[in-house]
This record gives sequence, structure tokens and C-alpha cells, in this order.
Amino acid sequence: MQRRISNRARPLVFTVVLWLCGVAVLFLIKAAVEAVQGPISKTWVDLTLVLAAYLFFFLLDPLQQWTANRLRKRARRKSRYEQTSS
Repeated sequence: MQRRISNRARPLVFTVVLWLCGVAVLFLIKAAVEAVQGPISKTWVDLTLVLAAYLFFFLLDPLQQWTANRLRKRARRKSRYEQTSS
């Protein structure tokens, strides 16, 4: 039997994974800029990355809602298809 995450924990897990991916992308951008320009601590690039992280924090909720709506629609379509095919 396969273990599954409960329905209540799924949005939390999705938020954590999305946040970690966003932070990883920001660190990759910072590393790429540092490789090209040299150290960037306390420069405009560092400020830009912090502001991007702040913006990303506020975009998490709309992204979650959009994804939840798409998953809900997909589940509804799948259940309709299964009902008509049986």
C-alpha cells in the first residue's frame, strides 16, 4: 500500500516546495551575477534580489489559488469522463 500525504498537508507541502524553488532560483541568479561581475554584497543587485524575494512571497498565494483551481477543474473533468465511460 502506498503512503500518501493527507489532503490538508498538500497545500503546505506545495507552498514549501514552491518557496524553496524560488529561493534556489534567486541564489542561482546571484551566483551567476557574481561569476560575471565579482562580489556583489551590498550592491544594487543584492537589493534587487531581496526585493524579488519579497515580491515572490506575496505571489505565493495567487499561484497556489491558480494551481488549486486548475487541479480542481482537472479532477472534475476526470470524474465526468469516468462517469460517462462506465
